[in-house]
Amino acid sequence: MNTPNESESSFSSGRRWVIGINSLLAIVAFLAIVVMANYMASGHFKRMQLGASSVFKLSPQTEGLLRSLTNNIEATIFFAPHGDEEDLYSLVSGLLSEYHNANPKHIHVKTLDYTRFDADAKAFLASHKLSGLKERDFVLFESNGHTKIDYAKNLAEYDFSAVLAGRSKTVRRSAFRGEIFFTSAILSVSFPRPLKTYFLYGHGEHAPGSSDDPASKSSSTYSKFAGILKDEADSDWQMLSLEGTNAIPGDCQLIVVAGPQRSHFLPEEVGKIDEYLKQGGRMFALLDKECGIDEVLQSWGVKLGDTPLVERDSRFRIGLSDKDFLTARLGTHPLMKPLLTEQMPIRIASPRAVYPPQKTSKAPGAPEVNVLAETSDLASDGKTTGKFPLMLAVEQGVIKGVNTTRGGGTRMIIVGDADFLDDSMIDSVANHYFASLALDWLLERPEVLLNGVTAHPIREYKLILSGSQMMALQWLFLAGLPGGILVLGSLVWLRRRR
Repeated sequence: MNTPNESESSFSSGRRWVIGINSLLAIVAFLAIVVMANYMASGHFKRMQLGASSVFKLSPQTEGLLRSLTNNIEATIFFAPHGDEEDLYSLVSGLLSEYHNANPKHIHVKTLDYTRFDADAKAFLASHKLSGLKERDFVLFESNGHTKIDYAKNLAEYDFSAVLAGRSKTVRRSAFRGEIFFTSAILSVSFPRPLKTYFLYGHGEHAPGSSDDPASKSSSTYSKFAGILKDEADSDWQMLSLEGTNAIPGDCQLIVVAGPQRSHFLPEEVGKIDEYLKQGGRMFALLDKECGIDEVLQSWGVKLGDTPLVERDSRFRIGLSDKDFLTARLGTHPLMKPLLTEQMPIRIASPRAVYPPQKTSKAPGAPEVNVLAETSDLASDGKTTGKFPLMLAVEQGVIKGVNTTRGGGTRMIIVGDADFLDDSMIDSVANHYFASLALDWLLERPEVLLNGVTAHPIREYKLILSGSQMMALQWLFLAGLPGGILVLGSLVWLRRRR
């Protein structure tokens, strides 16, 4: 057996140097392997969403679009990260991070906090001609000179049920619509398609609100609706009179008839509208009075009621008025799906009923008519009491032998009220959201909006504890956990002392 002196002498200084060098080389080799592994992983990685219901999970349609991009998309989050919309900012930032991760080469995201970087914010607004913009929280997408803005107020769905039932004074954010708008914006700036909408005027219609519009002296304006058309539907708009030799222009994708009040359309004007629709035109008709277009609608099987409706069911009234009320039922048409999912009603005032065709059997080539919203069973038109349809969607595909020079088939949305989309009511309940969905369907832009890309639900979890349970939790955190660590440390100390 070796003596202590022999053992110490056998562990020479040279051997210690060899062991030290080997250890150093092993550490260097390990670090080199880690660096190489990270370098390779940076270009060959796979990201997975573990939560199936995550608000940041991208749909296959969005992922396919992002993979197909060959142009750069610059997304600027113009938000106050710690302002009133802090929660919404977190959702926006998190989702756009997923867009960037899906295509880091072409999707570039930055945040511009206008509360901290005032000069940069002003320069950004000036460069995009947005200096007069009142909305301060939005996301701007830009590519090859094309821009698209998505405002914060449109990025969420809200649950009004607790407020309407009197259980709460706070409207809860129920779903996040970021993917719908962001995917649409990327598609718009990457593959721009010019759209043009015409507001008919000359009969006391609601005006889009611009000071140089021919109908700008109207007592009720559609300036907010025109803003939705421009900012959310990417469609330019213009006023149009059909009197005399004026025809509906060839670049017209949609005509809006916004509640004529003073006079009827002349037969020659009605004829032009009828011909336009037969050629595959699109029309958004908001008719709270008889105006001469009724005969055109009758040729499509649609009939408007003669008198305004009142709502006798107090659950759907606004205040004490039986003429200002909420829709009681929503239809199953694809454009209504987001509203139907969240049970978001539409506010409407003194509407006329809009009746679909009475025939039960559908002839080949006949238009498809769907009810979008209805009253309760207690509504009345002054003669009868019951359920009345309030809005219809009419669609007819391309018919063989018929000249559809405007492209696709005919689409119409007919509503027996015009006031519900004017500036005073459009921000009520789901009116704004309905207007946006209706325009998307009428203009068919883009298909992803109504085919698989939906709002992501925001789930809230509440932990309800009794007083005794709350006290037990306090003792657990204040005494139990520190005490347990202290006891464990004492046992270890005793063990080592022995």
